[in-house]
Amino acid sequence: MADLTLLNLTNRLFTALSTFAFAFGGAAIGTVTGAIKGQTTETGFVRGAGVGAVTGAITALQVMDMVVNGEPFSKVALLHSLLNGKVFTEWVSPAVLKAYQWQTSGIETSFSDMFDVDSNVTRGLSEDAINRLPTCVFDTDPTRATGQGDETNCAICLQGFEKEEEGRELPLCRHVFHVKCIDEWLIRQGSCPICRRDV
Repeated sequence: MADLTLLNLTNRLFTALSTFAFAFGGAAIGTVTGAIKGQTTETGFVRGAGVGAVTGAITALQVMDMVVNGEPFSKVALLHSLLNGKVFTEWVSPAVLKAYQWQTSGIETSFSDMFDVDSNVTRGLSEDAINRLPTCVFDTDPTRATGQGDETNCAICLQGFEKEEEGRELPLCRHVFHVKCIDEWLIRQGSCPICRRDV
């Protein structure tokens, strides 16, 4: 009986240490990746590192959970995601990303409302105005359709543009997003989520 208790305790300790190692490793990789990505965008170095750390830890724990529970997942797909730098956007639960995006857009709105700094704050667009915005269909080379040359991912959901997928191009800044993503954004905010230019 004592051997069984000791074995059970050892198993729990191993699981706890593995969980910590996966979470810490994911957080470390996520911090570096997020800081680099944040430095090159308007998110900022510190905020990017923070978001990357949380995202990395969650991703690592999800992958570990799949392995422990014997759930099928493609090791090739995981390796491919690691090599192309999209592991966090492809393996993090979309719900976590969506919650973070809505939270940050809500924070920006509440601060501007609270301090009333901008008296000319642009609110969301009507559904009719959104539907009048131009759309495009991505061909075999998604970067050709964006007009920006270096965009291969939607900046809202962080997912890549797929062949034959429909996107919406904002007329003034020419940034392109998935139709569903930008439509949800434009209902709340009447400006581009990347450059903040009014639509």
